[in-house]
Amino acid sequence: MYRDILTMCWSIKEVNKNLTDRKSISDFSIRYLKNACSVLAELMRKMSKTMPDEVLNVVDKMGGKKSITLHEVADMLYDPRKIVELNLIDNISRWAKDRMTA
Repeated sequence: MYRDILTMCWSIKEVNKNLTDRKSISDFSIRYLKNACSVLAELMRKMSKTMPDEVLNVVDKMGGKKSITLHEVADMLYDPRKIVELNLIDNISRWAKDRMTA
């Protein structure tokens, strides 16, 4: 499951990085990003069922530290502002890498 989460995070970051380069496919890319975040949200929701007390530690843009449950993270993946504000994709990726090596 961690590998699937890492793959989705990588995919989202790559498409987002290339979004500004290709205006002609930007509508397709935006639809892809929304769908990919939904898929990632479902993966995180499944993880939250097996690990209900697990939290993701994030630092917001103001420098404040927050601990967010995996279920809350899954809900936030539907809100583009939360994704950017909390740098969710990078934080989820870091969390999954840490769990794979543990």
